[in-house]
Amino acid sequence: MIDFLKTYIARKKIKRIFFTLGIIIILLYLGFKVEFDFIRLFKGMPDMFALFERMLNPNLSYSGEVFEKLLETIQIAIVSSILGVILALPFSLLVAENITPNKLVAKILTAVFSFFRTIPGLIWAALLVSIFSIGKFSGIVALTIIAFLMSLKLFREYIESINENQLNSTISVGANSMQVLRYCVLPHILELSVSVFFNVFETNIRSATILGLVGAGGIGQIMWRDLNHLRYDNLGTLILILFLTIFLIDLISLFLRRMLKKSRIKFKSLESYRKYKSSKLIYIPLIIIGLFVLVFKSFDISYDRLLLGLEQGNQIISRMIRMDFSYYSKLIEGIKESFFIAIFATIVGGFFAIILSYFTAYNTSPNRAVSLILKGIINILRTFPPIITAIIFFRGVGPGPLAGAMALSIYTTGVLTKMYSEVLESSEKNIQDSVLVVGTTSLQSYRHGLVPHTLSTFVSLMLYRLESNIRNSTILGVIGAGGIGTALSMNITWRNWEKVGFLLLGVSLMVIAIDKFSNYLRKNI
Repeated sequence: MIDFLKTYIARKKIKRIFFTLGIIIILLYLGFKVEFDFIRLFKGMPDMFALFERMLNPNLSYSGEVFEKLLETIQIAIVSSILGVILALPFSLLVAENITPNKLVAKILTAVFSFFRTIPGLIWAALLVSIFSIGKFSGIVALTIIAFLMSLKLFREYIESINENQLNSTISVGANSMQVLRYCVLPHILELSVSVFFNVFETNIRSATILGLVGAGGIGQIMWRDLNHLRYDNLGTLILILFLTIFLIDLISLFLRRMLKKSRIKFKSLESYRKYKSSKLIYIPLIIIGLFVLVFKSFDISYDRLLLGLEQGNQIISRMIRMDFSYYSKLIEGIKESFFIAIFATIVGGFFAIILSYFTAYNTSPNRAVSLILKGIINILRTFPPIITAIIFFRGVGPGPLAGAMALSIYTTGVLTKMYSEVLESSEKNIQDSVLVVGTTSLQSYRHGLVPHTLSTFVSLMLYRLESNIRNSTILGVIGAGGIGTALSMNITWRNWEKVGFLLLGVSLMVIAIDKFSNYLRKNI
């Protein structure tokens, strides 16, 4: 028995050593692919710290000029989120397999929408600016597409999760297909639409901050101007205001969602119920009219310019369909770079998230104050899109994949630490206690108790982040931080639409392949 235990322990040690060596080899290989260089990073530190120092001394007198663009950014996010959710509602009834009138049409539409969902919002914005010119109209349309695709996916998944018995019970009392939709499906998805709107809006407010980098309106336009003019004090003001705005919007969104979830209308009599039904006939049309007015006033484009844009769009799409396959070598080179940036960022972010989560989660942190401080830092790290962080690294290490890889690693660390620390906080207390009672330390209980218990969840979170990082890595090249985005932005600027179409096809196939592989791994964890 003793010999058996010794053999088992020896084998565990060997497996642990080989696993560690494997991870080190993979990281070294990925580091080589993203041009990771400690010396280059170290030499760039003074420039990055100088930039960061100037950003920590914001030009507060600049706030007045920022405020107008900030309101435009919020307007773009709100309008696009509203339009996206509204448009997704009827389409969700067509693509959900359990209620669709035609399964073949549903499959075709799902495939088309899945393809469009692989294209990042910033790329949509760059294409629309080329069609409709600069301004917030292009930004609103770009984020409406993203909001529509996000909402559609959420609505479809919810409808397909409706119990078949629930649908059959409605049919069994004589209801036709329209009545099934009216009384069984629509009430649930209309209630869900509020939650979907807030989820989409939180995503869109972050995306809207960078649309100006390609001329699609919002605060990103003056951010790009200040970067080009090296006005880092103004940039510091912008980032400070953005952080406070996004943080406040997140809090308001969280509060409203919790309030709506808890709120239930209670009727004391039949008369009060009838009054409520009658009032709905008044305030619902007023809300719809108000939304139409808001949307109409948000479109800063004339009818003639819209028609011209549609004509230009038709010409651009016809050219994009005639793909330039001779650009194959550049496509493969860009896709490889984006892929390695995403993998590197996911693994590095996951490694640091495992460590930081121990100090961040309330139930594992050795000190409550440490937990609160780290939660604040993590929220800062995940607040800003990685493309903004890439700008700082770009200043220190220059163009190339290293700036993108470092920026995406920091962002991934922030997101994964927040998500995993919440998993740890929601885990059952007896898991940790069962290890502590044998005399272990808090760190040992984390290492040998909580981590093994939640490891499958953590791997699943990492795979979700990998899918997101693949999309993020494709846009970092817009500012020269590596990846396929460099070739995309360059060819969009030069109007090489045949090459743009081929590059977008390559990006979509890469994202779809990673998504499929990630889904397969999650199902088998």
